[in-house]
Amino acid sequence: MLLGGSSSNTRAIAIVVRNPLVKRLLSSILADWKFETVDDLMAARIVLVERGLALPEHEASVLWLSPMPLADVNFLMVPISLTRLYCQMEAHFFSNLRQHLRVAMDISADLQYDGRWHEARMISLSPRGCRFLCDVELPRKTPVTIEMKLAGKVIRTAAEVLYCVSASDSPGRQQPKVGVVFKPAEEQVFESLSRFVEKSTVEIACARAGIAFNDPCVNWIDFADDPWAEQP
Repeated sequence: MLLGGSSSNTRAIAIVVRNPLVKRLLSSILADWKFETVDDLMAARIVLVERGLALPEHEASVLWLSPMPLADVNFLMVPISLTRLYCQMEAHFFSNLRQHLRVAMDISADLQYDGRWHEARMISLSPRGCRFLCDVELPRKTPVTIEMKLAGKVIRTAAEVLYCVSASDSPGRQQPKVGVVFKPAEEQVFESLSRFVEKSTVEIACARAGIAFNDPCVNWIDFADDPWAEQP
């Protein structure tokens, strides 16, 4: 269990770094994951701290941000792996943690099942699966094929339905929402999708925070310029 004052917010995180743009960028990323950043260390459950900075008295757990490995403390290397940061936050705040980043999407996709192709609308994506809206309800464990175009790259992969939420169960929605897990023939697809999701997360966070994507503060985050560089 994490230590924290009685007034600590459930998902409150403090960020202590020298560059205010780095703080703004990290805050934007964390907001996308539904965490709240606070300035008051006594209100935080965990503090992200740039190596070399001193901290006043506090009761939060500390996660050091360092360009080199540190001994006997919890740390993340800079540039920061968003997947590792996400897993650290999940482990601190939740018992049933997710291990994969998820990014909101709003793109068309094609769905094949029973030998026919159907139009779908992808609404979120992770390296291991996606959620989409379509015109039909699909039973759990239905095998499907998903084809999507991500940053100029057409990805087609086998998948399996995890769940389907009927439109009638969600007020205001006119189509069923389907969640699938990817089952690609090659492990490389997972790695490429992970790189795509990480880069997309940075792009969305920069846009929300009003930070240019080529600003030096973005170098604090580890991501691939071309997620498909190693994808055949």
